[in-house]
Amino acid sequence: MFQKRGIDRNIDWITLSLYLALVMLGWSVIYAVEYREGQEGLFQLNSPVGKQIIWSGISFVAFFIITLIDYKFWQTFAFPIYGLTLLSLIGVLIFGVEIKGARSWYSIAGFTIQPSEFAKFGTCLAMAAYLGTVGNSLKQFNHQLVAAGLLVAPFILIGLQPDMGSALVFTSFLIVMYREGLPGIYYIIGGTLVLLLIMGLMTDDPRYIWIFLEGIGVVWLSSYVFKQRNLYV
Repeated sequence: MFQKRGIDRNIDWITLSLYLALVMLGWSVIYAVEYREGQEGLFQLNSPVGKQIIWSGISFVAFFIITLIDYKFWQTFAFPIYGLTLLSLIGVLIFGVEIKGARSWYSIAGFTIQPSEFAKFGTCLAMAAYLGTVGNSLKQFNHQLVAAGLLVAPFILIGLQPDMGSALVFTSFLIVMYREGLPGIYYIIGGTLVLLLIMGLMTDDPRYIWIFLEGIGVVWLSSYVFKQRNLYV
């Protein structure tokens, strides 16, 4: 999390590479959607592709500026920043302007600002500061509750706008939490419930749901027996 090794700030190159790949993928999708044969000016800055290039450039500049700031600054102010982003999410429900059915924006001097974007940054900082604290482990239930609270709070506030597209982005933190030691049983239970919901919407025949549950039971029992055997070998 917050670490420093001399000049090297211990950049997670795998995560950075995945981020760059996603940026390129997003840009390619926008390019494919906007492309029209014989169309000129696709790369103009006022076009969707041009705007994406501008914001990608801004994000890279912000990335390098952030890496120049001492990690102790972010560690110290992680929770105050997180708290301010939560306040901005609460405030937008009261003072925000409604655009396309969602009260997700502040309108200031002709500019619109979406606080959910800052909430993503604030949640990242808070989660990193908490999980990076010595003694905190997602293998302990009380620490799981705190980490879940950090994640659920912005998710609910953004969902109330309602802007479920932005809220669902916060589910990506579940990958980080699993990597930091959150037990896989939560993911099995959650995935099973989601699949049951989908199957319930797709069919009225309960037999298929029972077959699915029996299959999940066999897989779980087999994995449990296999794990126990390895413990005693």
